[in-house]
Amino acid sequence: MKSKNRSDYYIHSIQRAIRILEVFSLRRKELSITELSRELNLHKSTVHRILVTLEDEHFIKKNQSSNQYWLGLKLFELGNIVKEHFEIRDYALPVMKDIASKTAESIDLNIIVDFRRVSIEKIESPHDIRRIIQLGKSLPLYSGGSGKAILAFLPENEIDQILKEENLMPLGPKTITDPIKLKEHLKEIRKQGYAISFEERMMGSASIAAPIFNHDRRVIASLSISGPINRFTKEKISKFTLLIKEGSQKISNSLGYRSFS
Repeated sequence: MKSKNRSDYYIHSIQRAIRILEVFSLRRKELSITELSRELNLHKSTVHRILVTLEDEHFIKKNQSSNQYWLGLKLFELGNIVKEHFEIRDYALPVMKDIASKTAESIDLNIIVDFRRVSIEKIESPHDIRRIIQLGKSLPLYSGGSGKAILAFLPENEIDQILKEENLMPLGPKTITDPIKLKEHLKEIRKQGYAISFEERMMGSASIAAPIFNHDRRVIASLSISGPINRFTKEKISKFTLLIKEGSQKISNSLGYRSFS
């Protein structure tokens, strides 16, 4: 059987919509249907149908007086999300390297995507026995230090929505699957400013994580230290907690976060 090329999976209407968006530039901020049709060699009716869809989804805005179109605020919003995520990694990496040198444990940076957490940067522990972090893997927020450090600081209505829609399955021996107990646990995390996990997501694994906030004081990520549970002694937990709180605070401040106090 002949293997398919990537182009075999293309949805041509989406491809055309992207091509329309790409015609706009700093020199050509407003364009008419006629101009777009000529530029892309597409029929005016095809261009119009795509523009109506893009307009309804706020990717395109129509100037009612001139009947021309320009790029919508949704693109600005998405662009800011991408920009913010690049900024987080840039600001976080020096902090992560510093914490890694002081702890010799794995350091992980997670962002929130569609009410789940995704690791976008990591520094692995030099120890032979360590927790392996998978970049790009999407995991639920309710289990593990990295997820709980984000979940606890979301608005209350979003926490309720997540706990209602999420199937609270046990991912490890000590995953909290009772929504009432989990909400009480999240209150404690908010009070202390960090989350600790012992075998919630994986047998024999521990982590300590703290939230990262942006300039709007919204939680957008978490920073964590993780490793085998036998290396997380009482003395080390105190040290790790201080380092991770200081590190996440430093990254938050770099992103423009300022506390109320």
